[in-house]
Amino acid sequence: MSECDVYLRIMKNPLTAVADSVRRAGAEMRRRMSRFVAWQRRGVPAPRLSAETHVCLNCRNEFTGNYCPRCGQSAGVTRFTIKSAMQKVLEVWGLGNRSLPRTLWHLIIRPGYMIGGYLEGRQMPYFPPIKMLFLVTAAYVLTMNIVVPGFFDMSYDIQKERLAVLQTEPVSGEVAYDGKITVLTGMNLFYDGFQTVLDFFKRNHAIELIFSHSIFALITMAVFRKSPVRPGLNIAECFFSQIFIASQLMIVSLIVVCLDRGRRFADSMYYMPFFMQYLILLYDYKQLYGFKLLRTAWYTAKVFIGWFLFMMAIVVGLMALSVLFVAVGK
Repeated sequence: MSECDVYLRIMKNPLTAVADSVRRAGAEMRRRMSRFVAWQRRGVPAPRLSAETHVCLNCRNEFTGNYCPRCGQSAGVTRFTIKSAMQKVLEVWGLGNRSLPRTLWHLIIRPGYMIGGYLEGRQMPYFPPIKMLFLVTAAYVLTMNIVVPGFFDMSYDIQKERLAVLQTEPVSGEVAYDGKITVLTGMNLFYDGFQTVLDFFKRNHAIELIFSHSIFALITMAVFRKSPVRPGLNIAECFFSQIFIASQLMIVSLIVVCLDRGRRFADSMYYMPFFMQYLILLYDYKQLYGFKLLRTAWYTAKVFIGWFLFMMAIVVGLMALSVLFVAVGK
């Protein structure tokens, strides 16, 4: 078909031409998306196996490959130079073979697939999750203190103000019967203990995240137990997946606080609105557990509801224990 015929066809029926253009654009977008998803699933390729013969500097064993089969030392170990010494220093901060930046990048681009691969044993390319959480949390706290001075004081003060309704003054006179005094004394004991816990979490934000996501691990293990991709994950696997997700949320919080500069979200565990936390977890769980989108959305909502109910049960249980402790001590 000549250019003139194409031009005449377009002029004769412009809607058909527009539909063809939209169809071609849609097909190209689907092709690119398929390539992107294939890359997400593939992950980090294994390093090439060296064909050279090496002599291990540790055990003097002669071998072929990347690592000594006798003691496990890398074939790349040499005498110390300025370059190798700098590499050793960088490895402490996650910039060596098990790269922290690479792990954080994959947690943003392909979080569920990366976490799933880690649980299945593909661990060498990625930074250890708990160590990463402490480093990312330290960076988050430092950034918050620079960008929003006093943020953590304000955040925990808000929680204490909400909790202050539980604190009561001692009663006396006709209304001061034993049962009421026991309950009020127990509630004050609980309030003092909760204040201590909040002060501890204020100084140890990473431990607060580990505690919170340990509860998430219990809930996700129950909610996603029939996953078509990874059925029956145990509590340890769910725990480490949640630690990875906590680091991911910390990185997103860093980005949000730099853009927002402390104007909102003062009472949130992560510096972002709730709907953003929900969407991030939806994105993670969709890749990690393999359910359809709508079912994953419902299961993600169940995880949040379950976490809230679990936390309420802990609070109510601790209140009851505080009252019981006072009653037994009398």
